[in-house]
Amino acid sequence: MLINLSDVFNSSGKISTLETSPEIASYDSGFGEFPVTSSEKYVLKFQNLEKGKINVSGNVKLSFEGQCDRCLKSTPVNLDIQIDREVASPDFAAGEEEEELFDYMEGYSLDTEALLQGEITVNWPVKILCREDCKGLCPVCGHDLNEGDCGCDTFVPDPRMAAIFDKLESTKEV
Repeated sequence: MLINLSDVFNSSGKISTLETSPEIASYDSGFGEFPVTSSEKYVLKFQNLEKGKINVSGNVKLSFEGQCDRCLKSTPVNLDIQIDREVASPDFAAGEEEEELFDYMEGYSLDTEALLQGEITVNWPVKILCREDCKGLCPVCGHDLNEGDCGCDTFVPDPRMAAIFDKLESTKEV
């Protein structure tokens, strides 16, 4: 959704708020597509910092359907996103280090969905786990180790010792 902010850009010290709902249906990343399972209305606050520059702040709560990275069970991904960004109008003279001020702007309008997508990317967990102590899957048979031990031999010898093991095997008497 595009929100026209020209009145906030041009009024020194002006504060404006907007209550809106996320229009995002899923989050697409390099790790897959994660559908939104729940979202709440949120309030965005726009505060003029100086001519042509605004601070955008707010709090968004979203839940996604994901998979545990260890056992592959379906698990919720809950994000409580704190938005605190500065954006600039097209006539604001910014240096090269301030180019990110224009990332979510189209003229004098803020693209809230692009802003939200960026914030989700920044706040997305590195690893999705169904629980902190998830044991994952057996590398031999694929059994879920959270449900109990499968009895497979999972001993993996240290590859740095392979030459020594080979030498020992070659000197054994048959």
